Amino acid sequence: MLERLRELLPPPAEPVEAGRPDGWDEIEAALGTGLPGDFKAFTELYGSGMVDDFLYLFNPFAAGEDGNLLVEKDRILTGYRQTRARFPERLPLPPFPEPGGLLPLGRTDNGDELYWVTTGHPDGWPVALLESRATLQELHRMPVTGLLAALATNQLTSHILPKAVLDRPNHQFIPLG
Repeated sequence: MLERLRELLPPPAEPVEAGRPDGWDEIEAALGTGLPGDFKAFTELYGSGMVDDFLYLFNPFAAGEDGNLLVEKDRILTGYRQTRARFPERLPLPPFPEPGGLLPLGRTDNGDELYWVTTGHPDGWPVALLESRATLQELHRMPVTGLLAALATNQLTSHILPKAVLDRPNHQFIPLG
């Protein structure tokens, strides 16, 4: 899937804060879980940046706190737990590290959140998209690179992401900085 994504959404020639193969063990130990191989390969190839200047995947190698997977995980899950306690019918999936819990993956400029659903082996984790006001959730049964490839080919079906993003004639990855 990553090779297909490279064709559709070319990576930057010089990625910003690119992942390092020798750094994943420490990241995964800090998270308490392994991570999907496609996400690790994506982070090493693309680094920090945004898809269509709209969607940002958290990067555990980001230098600052904003957008750093390890920092964002705690911030987002705190808010998720609080909202779920008040509105359990809106948020049926438990937070990570509970079995099958949601682990933050990214966000959009609209405040929508992307999560992995941590069921089974990390390479099989689907992606959940949660609307900014927690009224709508979508489950995309594909890895994150599959979701990005579907977006880049205008084949992603979503009631959360704006039509202007879903139907763009050209999609691009824009490195931060």
